Amino acid sequence: AVVSTQSTGANMALQKQAEGFTCLLGFEESIGYMYGMNVLDKDGISAGPILAAKASQLYQDGFTLSAFLESLYVMYGRHISDNSYYLCYEPAKFDLMFGEIRKGGVYPEKVGKFPVAAVRDLTVGFDSNYADKKPRLPVCPGSHMITFSFENGCIATLRTSGTEPKIKYYTEIVRGPGALESEEELRMELGEVVDAIVKELLQPEKFGLKPRPS
Repeated sequence: AVVSTQSTGANMALQKQAEGFTCLLGFEESIGYMYGMNVLDKDGISAGPILAAKASQLYQDGFTLSAFLESLYVMYGRHISDNSYYLCYEPAKFDLMFGEIRKGGVYPEKVGKFPVAAVRDLTVGFDSNYADKKPRLPVCPGSHMITFSFENGCIATLRTSGTEPKIKYYTEIVRGPGALESEEELRMELGEVVDAIVKELLQPEKFGLKPRPS
């Protein structure tokens, strides 16, 4: 059997291997990729030779890496992401911020001009995607994590870091095969969503958040 792992490390890969599975790919947004079981870590170093080998193969066949990526976009659609964080050295402010977002269980129906289709809150155990309002992912009351799904196809997750004084946001907009928007148009739309999230949900001025160092 074959399984691909997402956002999991070597421990999970080894566990699945013991169960008879083969790990094809593991990755973490901010660190890198684990290709197969050759190097049991997610990093950019072991992924580099794999990418170089693919680029070399494509070159020999008369293609470029960018052209190959475009063919994948045609087949699977475009997935554009925009991820970053703000710094805050007063943890109590995180509680205040997420308290305002939750508003006692009355979550925002719109952020900026973008209507919200669903909300998942893994801190309190709420997920509007399901009739019973219970999430299928693990609940973690000890940290803040809320995911908003927007009607325009954007997904945004806000969460506090467990090891650093950060509030992180992960955003992605997805269009399936045959979508008419260009990559530039999608990036502009996602940028508008991020701006609205920062202004209305994170509120850096109100909570004294410092932007990510450039």
